[in-house]
Amino acid sequence: MRARATLSRLAPAQAPIHQGRNQDMLKFTTVIALAIGGSALAQQQLLLPFNHHYAENATNQAGSTSFFRTTAGRFQVLYDAQNFLNSGVSGPITINRLRFRGEDGEPNHGGQTYSNVTVQLGSTSLSAAAVTWSTTWATNWLPATTTAGAVGTMPTLVVGASNGTVPNNDCIDIDLASIGASITFDPTSAQPNLLIEIIMPTAPVATLGTNISLIAMQDTTGTAVQLFGSCRTSSSPAGTTGTTVNPPVVGVEFAGAGGYGTLLPARIESYGAACGGSAASFYEVWGFGQSADLPLAGLTLTPDNPVVPNVYTVTAGAGAFDPSKVNAVPDSVADDGVVAAFALGYTFNFPGGSTTQIKPCTNGYVWLDGTSTAGTGNPTPTLMLGNTSATPYGPRLAVCWHDLHAGRNTTTHPGSGLHVQNDTSGGPGNTVTYVTWLNVGKWNVNASLTTVAPHAVYNLQCAIYEATGVVEYRYGSCSPLSVGGTTGNNYHTLVGFSPGRIGGSAGVNSVDPQSRDLAFEVPFTTGIEGAFGHIGLVPVQATTVPATVPGRMFDGQSITWNAVGVPAGALFGAQMIDLSATRPGLQFPGITAPGCMFSLTSTAMLWETFLFPTATTTGTVPFTVPGGYNPSILGATITAQFVLLDGLFTGGDLISASSHALLHTVGLQ
Repeated sequence: MRARATLSRLAPAQAPIHQGRNQDMLKFTTVIALAIGGSALAQQQLLLPFNHHYAENATNQAGSTSFFRTTAGRFQVLYDAQNFLNSGVSGPITINRLRFRGEDGEPNHGGQTYSNVTVQLGSTSLSAAAVTWSTTWATNWLPATTTAGAVGTMPTLVVGASNGTVPNNDCIDIDLASIGASITFDPTSAQPNLLIEIIMPTAPVATLGTNISLIAMQDTTGTAVQLFGSCRTSSSPAGTTGTTVNPPVVGVEFAGAGGYGTLLPARIESYGAACGGSAASFYEVWGFGQSADLPLAGLTLTPDNPVVPNVYTVTAGAGAFDPSKVNAVPDSVADDGVVAAFALGYTFNFPGGSTTQIKPCTNGYVWLDGTSTAGTGNPTPTLMLGNTSATPYGPRLAVCWHDLHAGRNTTTHPGSGLHVQNDTSGGPGNTVTYVTWLNVGKWNVNASLTTVAPHAVYNLQCAIYEATGVVEYRYGSCSPLSVGGTTGNNYHTLVGFSPGRIGGSAGVNSVDPQSRDLAFEVPFTTGIEGAFGHIGLVPVQATTVPATVPGRMFDGQSITWNAVGVPAGALFGAQMIDLSATRPGLQFPGITAPGCMFSLTSTAMLWETFLFPTATTTGTVPFTVPGGYNPSILGATITAQFVLLDGLFTGGDLISASSHALLHTVGLQ
């Protein structure tokens, strides 16, 4: 009962119901300062533009090839002083390094080499925001407006590999100090803006074959007040003028005061496990900026009854990925391809239905019927649970639902693609059906380079056992799966199972179990499909900026939390917050109801309380990240979870239902 007492101590008796705790906010802010403010970070990096740490585009293949290109070229970039001032630079610094990155979320093996690239930096009174600089290269270097630094030459500039993370890693690194092109720059001087010029006198040479296609550089979107920069480009280094495009994202390393030791973007992720309803489905979905930590040891789905299954027990671990379970020729090497109905030769029963045929998709999932044809690569929980359109979305096993491409690596990995086969070696009644994604790639890569060397390779397998009804999700060698896109669904990754829409086109979606952490929150048993799902937690962001995703905590952002799917008849709800997470969550008889987890720690505090919470309980007390330049709070974590404490009144389990939890990492835009 110690946990009950600890939780009770978080709510002083005099605290009014449904009211935020200002003193808790002060305590929480103080704890953050004490936890991470003990020592100053090494302040030597910043990003230009300062507010573009993440991609802003709704799709990932929207970067620009206007900067580093497959031909000779030239570009000038002008960044206004506001970029430096907003990053804490308020006096002279020495800029020693420039870094460029490829389009966020896109992997690329790189390897191209430029020769004799020249680089020059200067401080200038010309303004990018007001677009008062010339398309004529020489004009922008006139002494009346610009103090130019030395011109440095890189004999060899090699384009490095891009991991495909969000943000992507830097693939072009220019060491200004080594070529004598470092510059002293002061954003508070009479020439407060930065001018950069890079000239590539010849086309790059490919070290991997003859194809010199490059990953598109990460550029920016937005208005002038959001960009604080502009760029002129040309495909002719000897030309006299350039055209205008949005500036690239450039990392800067410098000596001096200001900036950051680490360029850490703000992130948010869901973890833990929700409860409160009864859901036959389960899933984990990874959203914008997350790296999908697939349960690489695999998952095993075991029915309670192989003939008439009611529920799955999901456990960690499965058989090893077996690359031999493939055909002489793949069943599909398509993008968004769904193979023809494959006859199992037996009846496969699953919670909510049965089938004698399946239709696997190249995007990492298996339709458990012979009619579904949708091959979308952009997973969402709504699609997983059945969609709401006139076209039915049926039952599905999602081994790794992502925008994959089964034909990307066919040259470098003969036999790669989607394979479906039955193994009948065990005799009658013991067929094992294998669906194997062998050495498949991703959609959002430079397709012209996949014939030279693969950018990304994924090995996935689904095994269905006739005799027991067991399903295994197996994972072989897989490249990182980072999630980009900002429109709410592009390039998400989802793993799970759902009976889909119940009742066909006139039916309803399966109820929502909410995303759970399949790497930690196992084992568990699904429910018998009920009338409502588990409680969810939705972050609400007060303001929006380019590249925003609800719930990201960076300077000046105010976050509240809404609980959705709260069961009817709930008595007392509490929004809890904490500085750290418990993974897997805490489960105590008498404290947490069966299936429920408390995913914060024993020192969590009440942030907001609700008497008789409604189905959608709206939070009104914001948590606000301090505004302005605050490097000391970068990396702080804030966790949040909504719980029903009906046990305080009914005498049952103290936590009668709970949402999944959210982990916010304070960072940069």
